[in-house]
Amino acid sequence: MTTTRTPPRIPMTAGALRLPLWQRGQQRMRERYGFDFNAPDARQRADQLVAAKPDDPDTLLLHASVLATLGSNDDAEREVRRAVELNPSSARAHTTLATLLVQRDEREQGLQEARRAAELDPEDPTVQYNLGLAEWTAGSRRDANAAFKKAWALLYGEVHKGNRPPWWRRIFARGTVGGGTPPDQPRP
Repeated sequence: MTTTRTPPRIPMTAGALRLPLWQRGQQRMRERYGFDFNAPDARQRADQLVAAKPDDPDTLLLHASVLATLGSNDDAEREVRRAVELNPSSARAHTTLATLLVQRDEREQGLQEARRAAELDPEDPTVQYNLGLAEWTAGSRRDANAAFKKAWALLYGEVHKGNRPPWWRRIFARGTVGGGTPPDQPRP
């Protein structure tokens, strides 16, 4: 199942986190498995890995991620549910399931899975980001913003007023780019 509906608008903080978190996931996958989602043979390689280790939760999550990237969300969900069954204490499995459920518009179930993942690993920025998305789609803007802010802090460190901000934050502060809220500051 491919999700074609327009995703809900999210705070700029969340949008600014999307690419760095994706790149971080790609890098981890390359380091661990020797390929990433962009590899032309990613599906075949993931299929081979899961065939060699059909009961390994990490391999199932890899396979599910590749399947979801290719638009096979139903197959991906089946793999993730199996990973959760094999390792119920895996925050990665719960956060991946949360993402798939939210994409399918099963907000409450997605939110439960995202909260479970955050309980299991509150220091993972991807888990916090996905919790923020689940909270946002469920209508809990304040909790979503808190999760996005925590994901930002986990990924980049706490931002203090004494630190020199990156160039794009300085431009926003001067008001030369469309005004509005800088990407590192969640909207209320």
